[in-house]
Amino acid sequence: MDPGYGYSLDREAVAALLQCSSREQRRLVDAFETIARHPHALGDFSQTGLDGREHEVIEIGDLVVTFWPDHAVKTVRILLIERG
Repeated sequence: MDPGYGYSLDREAVAALLQCSSREQRRLVDAFETIARHPHALGDFSQTGLDGREHEVIEIGDLVVTFWPDHAVKTVRILLIERG
């Protein structure tokens, strides 16, 4: 566990988060905190982004979150939040 990681949301992820119910928002923020505490853990599956970087994907209920850990700056980048 590396407690030094934070997380950030891309603009699209923020917009999707704001569209979620308050209960879903709490679940997502809890998931972001868990991902930041365990930045080396793998998601439910991974996919290669357009940038060639490996993105991790997790399912949280009917929501799908795509992220990648930026180890250079100790930040998990939350890219997308989508309905599954």
